[in-house]
Amino acid sequence: MSEIRRTWALALALGWLGCASSPPPAPAKPAAPAAAGPRSPDAILADSVAAMGGAAAWNAHKTVHLKVSVMLQGMAMGGPAEHFQTKTNKSLTVTSLPAVGEIREGSNGTVFWSKDPVNGLRLLQGPEAEQARIESAWNADLEARALFAKIETATDAPPGQECLTMTPRAGAPIRACYDQRTHLQLSQEGVHATAQGDVPFHSTVSDWRSVGGVKIPYASQTQAGPMTIVTTVNEVTFDEPLDEKMFEPPAVAQTAPPAQPPPPAAPAPK
Repeated sequence: MSEIRRTWALALALGWLGCASSPPPAPAKPAAPAAAGPRSPDAILADSVAAMGGAAAWNAHKTVHLKVSVMLQGMAMGGPAEHFQTKTNKSLTVTSLPAVGEIREGSNGTVFWSKDPVNGLRLLQGPEAEQARIESAWNADLEARALFAKIETATDAPPGQECLTMTPRAGAPIRACYDQRTHLQLSQEGVHATAQGDVPFHSTVSDWRSVGGVKIPYASQTQAGPMTIVTTVNEVTFDEPLDEKMFEPPAVAQTAPPAQPPPPAAPAPK
């Protein structure tokens, strides 16, 4: 469930979700002795998946439905969002913003699409489709080797962190950093492809809590170009039945061509 990668429909950007209404997180375990030199990407990813509850706990769920609040700081604008996701990497995010309207981003697992009042309905292609494929993954760290063309350990990680540079099949690389003690993800940065062009972003996540046997972050903040997006989740429901049709791109309204005047009558024979 890559719910921490997709409410961002709204600002073209991306934000990272978290969830609410759960008990406080358990105290962190004592830090393990630091290993000499950077670890392998597979070791870092394996520890991240384990810290989030483990593959078995993630795979025990089939769907998730999140109710989210989105705030655009400095613009006095915000609104609700809902995110629907299936284990088969189908997703739909619906964001409502005053004076903007409804913004939708979805995937049926094969086709990636978006619809908003400015750009209308678009079937995503190239880097936009590739980042949507990654963002629609049930758990991107668990599926990382299938999602990314190349994953490398960064040698310039800040103290107390481990970072990975993950290169998709199309588009710019993504840098993800993890807490060296808890192995939970702390941040992600890169360049997000949008209809208006490429937008640099930097996201941080915090307040990880257990929900349904897995851990997800309750709070996130994304800097996307000049915009700061803050997201929190108000409600989360696992394994709710979802209509598969909701993930399909909306049908394009067909407008009938204007009626043409009848051809002039042939002149009568003399």
